[in-house]
Amino acid sequence: MSKRNFEENQRFNQWWLWLGMIALVAIFIYQRYPFEFNQEFFIPFIVLSIVIGFLFSINLSTRIDEHGIHVKMFPFHLKTVSYKWSELHRVEAVEYNPIAEYGGWGLRISRIGKAFNVKGNKGIKLQTADGRSRMIGTQKFDEAKIEIEQYKSLINNSKHSLTRNF
Repeated sequence: MSKRNFEENQRFNQWWLWLGMIALVAIFIYQRYPFEFNQEFFIPFIVLSIVIGFLFSINLSTRIDEHGIHVKMFPFHLKTVSYKWSELHRVEAVEYNPIAEYGGWGLRISRIGKAFNVKGNKGIKLQTADGRSRMIGTQKFDEAKIEIEQYKSLINNSKHSLTRNF
């Protein structure tokens, strides 16, 4: 087995998101012009700055290697969450509908499982041996698919019953 590993880092960096944030700041500044540096200016400005800073600090890191699939969505995860190949029942690279299936992008929890995604509609879908489902968004779909195929023989394919369908 080769020592190639899949690594990907993603952020919310869509142009329309930046444009929306710039428009929000422009509207805020326009409504408060001429500036009076008081609580009515600073408190909303600080809250707006924190929200924008938080949104742009979100970073989704994914790694696939001989040990398993590792994901960290900072600041929600302070440590990497690892799914070992032996703990997985099924893994595949898929196209999906983020809004219909998970309610959008970000760290999402829905009736079908958790999703970690920042953009697009392609991801790595995995199901643990105990039936938990996870979707990890990717912009490197073809690379992820190749890497998953390389390690599929390490997946636990036991025939025990699962509580959730895949």
